[in-house]
Amino acid sequence: MAKDQFNSISLKKYAEESYLNYAMYVILDRALPNVGDGLKPVQRRILYAMSELGLDATSKYKKSARTVGDVIGKFHPHGDSAAYEAMVLMAQNFSFKYPLVDGQGNWGSQDDPKSFAAMRYTESKLTNFANLLISELKSGTVDWQPNFDGSLLEPIIFPSKVPMILLNGTSGIAVGMATDIPSHNINEIIDAAVRLLDKPKSTLKEMLKIIKGPDFSNEAEIIINDEELEEMYLTGRGGFKIQAHWEQEKNQIIINALPYQASGSKILEQIAEQMLNKKLPMVVDLTDEGDHEEPVRLVITLRSNRVNAQDLMNHLFASTDLQKTYRMNMNLISLKGGPKVFSLVELLKEWLVFRKNTVKRKLEHRLDQVNDRLHVLEGLLTVFIDLDKVIKIIRKSDEPKKELIKTFKLSDIQANAILEIRLRQLAKLEQLKLENERDELVNEQNNIEKILKSKTRLKTLIKNELIEIKEEFGEERKSPIIHESNAKVFSEEETI
Repeated sequence: MAKDQFNSISLKKYAEESYLNYAMYVILDRALPNVGDGLKPVQRRILYAMSELGLDATSKYKKSARTVGDVIGKFHPHGDSAAYEAMVLMAQNFSFKYPLVDGQGNWGSQDDPKSFAAMRYTESKLTNFANLLISELKSGTVDWQPNFDGSLLEPIIFPSKVPMILLNGTSGIAVGMATDIPSHNINEIIDAAVRLLDKPKSTLKEMLKIIKGPDFSNEAEIIINDEELEEMYLTGRGGFKIQAHWEQEKNQIIINALPYQASGSKILEQIAEQMLNKKLPMVVDLTDEGDHEEPVRLVITLRSNRVNAQDLMNHLFASTDLQKTYRMNMNLISLKGGPKVFSLVELLKEWLVFRKNTVKRKLEHRLDQVNDRLHVLEGLLTVFIDLDKVIKIIRKSDEPKKELIKTFKLSDIQANAILEIRLRQLAKLEQLKLENERDELVNEQNNIEKILKSKTRLKTLIKNELIEIKEEFGEERKSPIIHESNAKVFSEEETI
């Protein structure tokens, strides 16, 4: 091959370009969720594949292997274990506050989240909550893109009816950036979104009267003071602690809620190690009494009733995973398509822009359908004005379609609809049905046009939708917030 057929490029330039391409792929197409639906691409593809398989909340469960096969074969050409693990996370109620996958079988435990059974043994379908993401998918709400081999289309984003990213939270590590968003309570997030619709200039302080802070799926206490909370939601970055919830029964301490992603067996090991090293002479026994009904129940038996349980727990909070620190970094793919760290108010406003655009697209799509149907109905009702003439043309004309178009001034679509009418549809009753349908559609057309022309009506529509969702899925917050922790390791004197 001739030497001049090669293009030379410096190694530095090649390495820079390749690494930059890789970094952008990881940031945009793998690790960071989108502000609109709060999902990463793999999660979106799993839920879409399940909806295409007809696995909605009312259907029967199907083997998870079937879903994973569709995901990696049609939309996500990666390893099956990676796709299945992402699916398992969406089914675990201790990983997702509002699970999107309804699993049957062994889907892991809080003690060991990766102890789930192989996909050939478990079965799954979508939860009712997942409908909030996908119910409007076929209503012209979102853009579609070709899948990896160009044989199918997949949605670029889901038309989420709620700010899912704040409800379930997420974590991810990209190149040079990461995201860590805790879960929140659905009542508080919907109330805050409604408040912003009514009063777009609401400040963070006003928002924090509604959103008390993060909220997890158990009663473990969140430790953060008001100043830290405000700073965290203002900058989009910060941290807080979570400590286990416990009760005392005679000479036993019962721990019934652990920090998010803390392992009960690991905590028992940490306490047992201290007992072996003679650092906890006041503890005589440890047991894990957790079962299917009460997954978390760790029992610490004290030497006597006289031991101060609060002091012991403060020591354990400081020396074991009964208290853990979590960071928050609200780094998301914005509507402009790039990564951005959001404050709480910015994030909710950005999501409301997304929701307004989605609802507009849904209404415009429906308006097009209504207009098309009205056009056909006008043509069909023309038949009943002079039925005999229409029948005569169809019976005697060599080209009835052209003749109908010319005689009644119809469009091509209307003429086709008339030619497809069955004889029994020419009854008087059918005419009344068509007239009623036309009247209903004209009303719907007027309502949609009014909403599209008025920002206030559009806001009211979104607000009412959010309030309905709150009525259906709303729940009180579970994680109490306390302002400080007294966690402190025992001194040698205290141990003695």
